[in-house]
Amino acid sequence: MSNPGPAITTGSVIGGLGSPFTMGAEDGSYISFYGVTPVTQPASSAQAALTLTTASTGGYAFSTATAFNAFTAQLESIRASLVLLGLIKGSA
Repeated sequence: MSNPGPAITTGSVIGGLGSPFTMGAEDGSYISFYGVTPVTQPASSAQAALTLTTASTGGYAFSTATAFNAFTAQLESIRASLVLLGLIKGSA
């Protein structure tokens, strides 16, 4: 059972209400939030799964500079995607 919702392109919609609700049924769907220009699903190689090994002492450091750089790239990619979709503003 699916809940496609109303076929509208602007305005406000209350969705879910106890049944499944999907935004962007495919990766080519355009969506946005808070009035920013709609975009397709953000994709980047930096979004790949990341396995990190922490240093053996303290547990708060990265074992290599490469591991730190991979983590930083992934975090930057997440932030850029959130800004692109309008979920966070990105600046004051």
